[in-house]
Amino acid sequence: MSTDPAGTPDAASTLDSIPATPYHRLATLRPAWARPSKALLSLGAAFLAYMVLSSVVLVLAVLMLAVLPGVNSAGGVTSGDPTSPLDVGLALVMGAMWLPAGIVGVRVGGWRPLGTAWSVAARLRRDRAPLLAGVGAGLVTVVVAALAGVLSGGADATAAADAASAVTGPAASMPQLLLVVLLVVVLAPLQAVGLELALRGVVLQAVGTWLRSPVLPVLAGTAVMLVGRELTAAVVLPALALGLCAGVLAWKSGGLELPIALAAMATVGAHLVAALGAGTGAGAGAGALGAAVAAPGTSAAALAAPAAAAPEAALAGGIGAAIALLLVTAALSLWIGRRAGVRLLEPVTRPAGEDVPAHVHV
Repeated sequence: MSTDPAGTPDAASTLDSIPATPYHRLATLRPAWARPSKALLSLGAAFLAYMVLSSVVLVLAVLMLAVLPGVNSAGGVTSGDPTSPLDVGLALVMGAMWLPAGIVGVRVGGWRPLGTAWSVAARLRRDRAPLLAGVGAGLVTVVVAALAGVLSGGADATAAADAASAVTGPAASMPQLLLVVLLVVVLAPLQAVGLELALRGVVLQAVGTWLRSPVLPVLAGTAVMLVGRELTAAVVLPALALGLCAGVLAWKSGGLELPIALAAMATVGAHLVAALGAGTGAGAGAGALGAAVAAPGTSAAALAAPAAAAPEAALAGGIGAAIALLLVTAALSLWIGRRAGVRLLEPVTRPAGEDVPAHVHV
């Protein structure tokens, strides 16, 4: 290490002394970002912003429905029907409000660059794009196969179909289903980006400013997944699995790219199976998964009408989805370790000595 005549380390050696930083500790790169008050402000700003934004969306939706002839606004907003474009679209739009809320939490509450919430590279890493596409296609296949496998055939599936049909009503028309599919494909990724930015970029990193170990920060983000949900095993198990898997992948991979892909594809898969399989055992099972992957604070998180009508099918679907998420996460963690050259319990980190992101300016 080179020093000046007075024995003080020079600038290069000072940079070299900055240790490698895991994702959950990125808010400690500057002392001003790591103050306990900043972590609390970040959490408070994000959740307050979401409450305001989601309330505005809900009020605007009710006002718009009130002027439409022949529409029951109260029933349309809270029906929980997976084949209703109104219900599905509103739930996903409210979930997507976590994106601006997360941005407010990082920039206004934490007063740090948004890039520090995306990854250890202080940006979304484009080299992950091919992997994200593969994860997305694979996860949809796994979820659909799991649901089909545990719910196919037998008297239980027939009973579940009858019960789900009684709740959801007559089969939806093809244009209605196509509109639901379009809304899911467009809005589900936005919800996934917002949810991961809020729960990992805000919650995980806020708790990470206080604790060096990633265990409690990951568990804190996982616990938020239970907010406003129906506390049944069919919903709780996949909700906790998704939160835990997303937190582990964010820590292990050093960013939000894989958690976003995981959440997006689980959401897309759940909505598509629930909509296209409405009135069947698979649709009943996907109802619980849909409630599990819905963003906290939305009506979809608290509603699982087909699941309530067919509890056995819902439980089977929830367990199957939870197992699939855990297996995919385990495989990705092993792949990340080999690709980055880190051991099983070591994460991808921000390299030691790399320049700290600049301060946020008004």
